[in-house]
Amino acid sequence: MVLEVFSASHILVLLVSAGLVFAVYFPLRHASEVTKRNVIILLMALNILQHFFKHIIYPHIFSRGLHLDNTAYNICAFLILFSPLFHFGKSRSARQFIAYVGSISGAVALIVPFWFFGKNIFAPNVIWEFIRFYTCHELLFMTSLLPVLWKRTEFCHRDGWKFGLYFVGMLAFILLNNTIVLLMTDRGAASDLYQSLMSANAAGLMGPPANNSPFNALIAAVEVLSPSIFLGGAGRVYTPVLWYAIPLYYGITFIAFVLGAIFDRKNFVADFCAVFLHKATPPERKALPVPYKRKQTDAEKLSFSL
Repeated sequence: MVLEVFSASHILVLLVSAGLVFAVYFPLRHASEVTKRNVIILLMALNILQHFFKHIIYPHIFSRGLHLDNTAYNICAFLILFSPLFHFGKSRSARQFIAYVGSISGAVALIVPFWFFGKNIFAPNVIWEFIRFYTCHELLFMTSLLPVLWKRTEFCHRDGWKFGLYFVGMLAFILLNNTIVLLMTDRGAASDLYQSLMSANAAGLMGPPANNSPFNALIAAVEVLSPSIFLGGAGRVYTPVLWYAIPLYYGITFIAFVLGAIFDRKNFVADFCAVFLHKATPPERKALPVPYKRKQTDAEKLSFSL
């Protein structure tokens, strides 16, 4: 069965992915908060375990052993490994970040699996990677979206400006992770670390992908908005992460602004009115009148003292 864009096989895969979310969401939507919490923990734990032990679980990579792919080497791997820390931590903005970025990243990977288009997904050299890919991204999608559907995580538009900072910080962490792991596991990386990182180039950290034809327009827009000092050309190489950090921050902040206007509409409108229309919301309460107290006469004062 060859997977093509919106072919019957592609739509079937999407229906199964959506069905799994609903199969967990609907039976537990009225369950206790403890039950929902335990289900999320279980799904996150399964995803982390399959990520760490993929070289044991999936036959096509049995002989590889521990590798860069077992770490936080790209965006989805970072989200898989750090979801529990963010989701169950005390930071409200971190919970929102992991929920919405995880939902979007998981959904994009499930809907547009570039790696499998045009391939027979039942071929011996494809089927196990197909199962691994959809397992990890489906679990990421579920553990990010279910807290939102169950109202465990709610969007606050005032935190939207932080999402871009979280995202750039996540990319910097991935770059650091890849550098350390390559130096520890790849003897050739020490002699030419830049080329080793370029060969991985997760999320375009090191610069535009070599085969960037689907993203030419986006890359051109990024280069217009980025300071030239961070861009390649004329004998220079792209500065890792910084080459697209600024437009990325503004793009994510804009998306967060739109999400805030949609999912936190009441508070968004209230703050908008307070800032731009100088209309206090909620309305200021009028001071209550002081109860009238009759002044005592001299006779009353005298009788009280006696």
